[in-house]
Amino acid sequence: MSREGNLEAPTRHALDWQNPDFYDEEKLNHELERVFDICHGCRRCVSLCNTFPTLFDLIDNNPTMEVEGVDKKDFMQVVDQCYMCDLCYMTKCPYTPPHQWNLDFPHTMLRAKAVKYKKGEVGFSEKLLASTDVHGQFAGIPIVVQTINAVNSTKIMRNVMEKTLGVDKDAWLPSFATEKFRHGAAKSEGFVVKDGAKTPGKVAIYSTCYVNYNEPGIGHDLLKVLAHNEIPYILVDKEQCCGMPKLELGDLDGVA
Repeated sequence: MSREGNLEAPTRHALDWQNPDFYDEEKLNHELERVFDICHGCRRCVSLCNTFPTLFDLIDNNPTMEVEGVDKKDFMQVVDQCYMCDLCYMTKCPYTPPHQWNLDFPHTMLRAKAVKYKKGEVGFSEKLLASTDVHGQFAGIPIVVQTINAVNSTKIMRNVMEKTLGVDKDAWLPSFATEKFRHGAAKSEGFVVKDGAKTPGKVAIYSTCYVNYNEPGIGHDLLKVLAHNEIPYILVDKEQCCGMPKLELGDLDGVA
């Protein structure tokens, strides 16, 4: 018996990324076509991001006005628009597991990205930009960081970055911080732990690459809020990139 989805929390199945079939392009295209056809008949997620308008334009602008009329080479236009925020899966889609159609749109997009990466179709510039811990090392180095920030703001360098790295010359570019968040973070004042009704009364802080290398003020503001509320905290002992930039490229081995 079929059942309506989203009457309960969606069930997320583990990504079977170590199975050779996961990278089979023919099987991937079959799954993409299946998922896209379901989305075409629903269109509930059209307002969430540019992924769905891209898909529906490809369908509506071909003679058949069906998924079968879309060139499979154009499927990647849809995939490239997805940054796997999970909003469609968590809040909109009525066909997520336990529904019998077992639709997990973000996981399907991730699989397509992984196949693309496995085929060697991801360029050096994309890999470099995704290696945040590599270029983040420049943050906090006296003179060096000021020089890099100054050079990165020039029209000449922005034109070079656009041609070599694909970073639009008019796109906003975050500066490197003169001091990393982890180096300047104030220590907790040793407040007594007071457990809440649903949460423990202490916090472990993972600062993220952006806060640590680019916007440490966000982290310092958080510490002030915690101190004001007498909530003890610690910074995690070791920290590295969460892996999301590499995940968005489909570099599953790099994330694992």
